[in-house]
Amino acid sequence: MIINSVTLNRMGASGLNRYVEGLLRELISHQDVEAYTSVSEYYSLYNAKVRLVPDFLSKPGTKANLTRFLWYQTVLPFVLRKQRTNLFYSPVPEGMLFPVCKQIVTIADLVAVLFPEYMPVQKHYFRYVLPRLLTASTAIFAISEATKRDVEKYYAPINKPIHVIYPSYERNIFYPISKIDAQPVKDKYGLDQFVLSVGEMRPYKNIRRLIEAFSRITIPELKLAIVGKINKLDPSIINLPAQLGITDKVRFLDYVSDHDLAALYSSARLFVFPSLYEGFGIPLLEAMACGCPIVASNTSSLPEVAGDAAIYCDPNNTDSIAQSIYQVVNNEELQRSLKTIGTEQVKHFTYEVSANKVIKICNEIFETTKI
Repeated sequence: MIINSVTLNRMGASGLNRYVEGLLRELISHQDVEAYTSVSEYYSLYNAKVRLVPDFLSKPGTKANLTRFLWYQTVLPFVLRKQRTNLFYSPVPEGMLFPVCKQIVTIADLVAVLFPEYMPVQKHYFRYVLPRLLTASTAIFAISEATKRDVEKYYAPINKPIHVIYPSYERNIFYPISKIDAQPVKDKYGLDQFVLSVGEMRPYKNIRRLIEAFSRITIPELKLAIVGKINKLDPSIINLPAQLGITDKVRFLDYVSDHDLAALYSSARLFVFPSLYEGFGIPLLEAMACGCPIVASNTSSLPEVAGDAAIYCDPNNTDSIAQSIYQVVNNEELQRSLKTIGTEQVKHFTYEVSANKVIKICNEIFETTKI
């Protein structure tokens, strides 16, 4: 089996990048599994189990995406046919339109379908190319039951199985950090008592409404820390705190290291995830693993991931977001309960379980063929 890790980028902080890397590490340990990637570290770690591809294939941007698409349709089939490969497994929604072997593709989310105004280029791929790719594939993976339902709704009829393969999180990084060890990180970002939000500030992440909701919470010492890059679709969001008169209460932290992020999760009063839509939501797992109470949207996959470990709000209602934050911040007993439940909930999501499910499904596809 060949694992498509062409898009993997060691500098990538996106949930999709983390998903591909986590599955790759787990699957690569199995016999007869080989990965195509441009990340040289994996070549040095696994040697013959990794085949390096040109680095430009993993770059972001429209030009790189087009180049990668052409590579999938020309170079890849030639190599797979030469290797007599029996299965090409892609943890991303990319692959061959005319497969030379059995092919499985993964759908992470349908943001480009549901919010096409935010994905001016990708929306064309999801509208015209992805349906053909799904038709050409032997099976389809989705990263949540919610995403599976979306695929069934927007690409009907789907005349093949759709299996849910959950993401997980980096267990060696995200765990409760002690107050003493977290204090230097809090000092670094000028934080004491704070609410945390994580994710690139794309409009559907709903950070603008979160800031508006936070402006209605009258707790003097409480700050809002936002981890993530300001998106080009809404650059003026950085001016919103000043417009609301809460400049001193909002911190835009940009990207932070995983070490710092674990410390921030561990010391935040709560974690807020107000997205209008998510295919999964790995930050929820990271927050639960670090013992951080959660307020999340009651939409898409988020209740599926957080279960009873979160207080849910209506992401389209600013008052609902504000009230949910206020409810958790002012109730220490509720905070302790959410932490306890979250510690158990996060145990349901491991890359070991996900990788074993991938292997089981592939074996079923090939019946007696061992991968």
